[in-house]
Amino acid sequence: MKHFTIIILIFLASCRPAVPSVPSKYIQPIKMKMVLSDMFIADAISHTRAVAGVGEKDFTSQYYATIYKNHGITEDDFKKSYKFYEDNPGLLNKLYEETLSEMSKREGEVGK
Repeated sequence: MKHFTIIILIFLASCRPAVPSVPSKYIQPIKMKMVLSDMFIADAISHTRAVAGVGEKDFTSQYYATIYKNHGITEDDFKKSYKFYEDNPGLLNKLYEETLSEMSKREGEVGK
């Protein structure tokens, strides 16, 4: 019975999907979550301004430049990191879930 339990544990451990760690050359998940949150807000503001007759793409570019500067990254850093996350869907899904959760929490704080 003891051997059977060990075999089951090994089997269960091997079934767990491997989620790779993020190499140090890419933006780490905590920082990436903050960058994405800011980008989502920037997109919403740009869209609102576009409805008012201002060019959405221009505002988005300006906001993104400010976001990169505020987080101490470049556009190239962001694009390379985002590509890494895209190539690892498990990480990307987790990142988006955490980002949306964080944004919901922020929204709740603003509503108080």
